[in-house]
Amino acid sequence: MKYKPYIVFLLIASVALFVILLISFGYYPIAAVNGRLISKRTFLKNYGAAAAYYQNVLKTYQQNSLTEKTASSDDIQRSVLTQLIENGIVEAGARKEAGADLNALVEEKISQASKEPGFDKAVQTLYGMNLDDFKKEILAPQAERDILTGRLFLKGGNIDDWLRDAKKSAKVIIFSPQFRWNGDIVEMR
Repeated sequence: MKYKPYIVFLLIASVALFVILLISFGYYPIAAVNGRLISKRTFLKNYGAAAAYYQNVLKTYQQNSLTEKTASSDDIQRSVLTQLIENGIVEAGARKEAGADLNALVEEKISQASKEPGFDKAVQTLYGMNLDDFKKEILAPQAERDILTGRLFLKGGNIDDWLRDAKKSAKVIIFSPQFRWNGDIVEMR
């Protein structure tokens, strides 16, 4: 076939362009928790929210405590990635405990939390996120944690012990050379 090399070239160029676009928009994994990927995009959204919240707290309370140590960007990044990893572990545990009911229970908790008038404006002001992102990135993981906490309590357990044990047995892989998982938290390299 006369055009076969051109078709192959166009196919390879198209795939390369697609991959470049995915990478430029942050749709590549930064970590994996028990096979579930955490994208760079998710990390950046959560980092942005945490940094905005931290800056707002500093502005509010700076006048009272000028001598306290402030967190660095690296500290916030480590904390955010640790939280995302814990969220993945908790989500798997909540899904195991609640089964097919988990999504409905999470939606119910989210709708209860976001009913307050002016809630979306407060979220934008404090976290710098729109309401949909806040629900997905902040409220949903908190709802899963609450559900798992309740289920464990009914069985005579507690979330802290469960999470400590789950972290030890979790398979966590961090793809960024900047961070490493020590079995409990994320550390800078």
